[in-house]
Amino acid sequence: MTDDFEQRAQELLETPARDHALVVGMAALQAVPVIGGVVATFISEYVPRKKQERLVGFVQDLGREFEADRDRIDAEFVKTKDFDRMVEDVLDRVQTVRNEAKLGYWAALLAGMSTNDRPRPTDRERMIQTLDDLRPDSLRLLHVIATTTEGPPNLYMGGVSATLDWKMPDVSNDDARRMWGDLQRADVVQGYPSGIMTKEGAGNLTVRLTPYGREFVRLLRLEAGYAE
Repeated sequence: MTDDFEQRAQELLETPARDHALVVGMAALQAVPVIGGVVATFISEYVPRKKQERLVGFVQDLGREFEADRDRIDAEFVKTKDFDRMVEDVLDRVQTVRNEAKLGYWAALLAGMSTNDRPRPTDRERMIQTLDDLRPDSLRLLHVIATTTEGPPNLYMGGVSATLDWKMPDVSNDDARRMWGDLQRADVVQGYPSGIMTKEGAGNLTVRLTPYGREFVRLLRLEAGYAE
C-alpha cells in the first residue's frame, strides 16, 4: 500500500486538483500512528476509486480527528474485526449523497469510537444510525442546545422559542420545532418545552439533552462547533 501511495504521489502534477488533494489527505492520514495507516488502507481497498475523490473532506477531517485523539486511540481495538465492521459501516454511509454535508461529523464520530472510552458496541451501532438519520440543520440545532446555558440579554420571562430566535435568527419557529422533533425522535433531546418560564428555564438548553444525547454530542465534538 505504501508503494501505491508513492507511485501516485509521483503522478500528482498530472492529476486533477481534487485527486491531488485526496492523495495528500491519504498520506497525512496514513502518517497518524497505529490507526491512520489501517483506515487509509481500508478506504483504498474498500471504497471504489471513482468514489474516493468525493471523500477528500472526510479524509482530511479524519486525519485531524485521529491526530487530536492519538493518545486515546485503542491500539488493540484497531486490530479487531469489530473495528473493521465499524469502519465499513461508516464508509457505507459517507459514500451516499445525503451525507456529503456531514463528512466532518462522520470523521469525528469514527475517531471518537476508536478510543479507549468509546461507547459499547450496541451504542456505537446506534450512534452511526442516528448520525445517518439526522439532517445538517438538525445537527446545527443540536449544537445550539448543547452550548446554550442562558437566554437573550433582555429576557426575564418567556419561552424556549425566544432563545432559539436569538441563537438562530435565520430559522423560523416552525422549522426549529420540526428540527427539535427530529432530535427528540432520535432520543438525543427531551420533548420541546412549551409555556412561559423563567429566564433560566428558557435559556439553559443544555438540560434538555438526554444521557444518550450528551454522549452523542461528546463524540461528535458538537460543543466545539458544527460543520457547515
